[in-house]
Amino acid sequence: MALPLGTTLPGGQAEAWAQQSPDQRIAYNVSQPTLVPVPSSLPADRAAPAVLLVPGGGFQFLAMDNEGYDVARKLDRLGVRVFIVKYRTAPLTGGFAGFKAALTGLFVKGGPAPLEVVPHAVADLQAAIRLVRGRATEWRVDPRRIGVLGFSAGAITVLAQTLANQPDTRPDFVGMIYGPTASAAVPSGAPPLFAALAADDRFFKSQDLGLIDAWRKAGSGVEFHLYSAGGHGFASHPNGTTSDAWFDQYALWLKASGTLAQP
Repeated sequence: MALPLGTTLPGGQAEAWAQQSPDQRIAYNVSQPTLVPVPSSLPADRAAPAVLLVPGGGFQFLAMDNEGYDVARKLDRLGVRVFIVKYRTAPLTGGFAGFKAALTGLFVKGGPAPLEVVPHAVADLQAAIRLVRGRATEWRVDPRRIGVLGFSAGAITVLAQTLANQPDTRPDFVGMIYGPTASAAVPSGAPPLFAALAADDRFFKSQDLGLIDAWRKAGSGVEFHLYSAGGHGFASHPNGTTSDAWFDQYALWLKASGTLAQP
């Protein structure tokens, strides 16, 4: 089941999925944003915290397994209700060949993200937060414990949405995995932040850590892990570096903050 979040992005391309590997699917040409509630193993009558997952993909596609369903299964075991935000991506022409060219441009050549679609992604995340809050009783979600967890382009989206500081879309806790760390104007009393990054990340390794300091100076809690190695995209891909521990540390952070405590 997927619930529409907003208007369809013009471009005339049909949404498609591709296999990056036998167990990893990618969605591209996402023109209709949707919220995907992930089936839960929790008791139907228990109000629980919720996490909205925001996959990455350079705003050209969405890593639906590595940064979506695979992470969702782990969160479910923690006692969290999970939703995946399928935000709008840049239209890709040329069918599957066009998708492969975009994939090569992002991961091999390190091409720039199509920044014109970032506002669409932010608007889609905001709509998703409003929808989950508005249907919290129906979906057995505690409206005081709704967080966002973004990866790469999804982390960029989460950051932009949080810095917009709109009261009706303010998450209660924020997670950014291999996202930006450059300094930004963080609003006073921003939600508590968990951030993780590998020092050899191909996209963000040259940024300073001003954002982390700015978040702390805004009077908000910060949990930041800078791993010596791990590269980019380690969400559900263990690679023998300390970045493999990110999810366990995120889970401990949720527990230590009381997010996972029963209301």
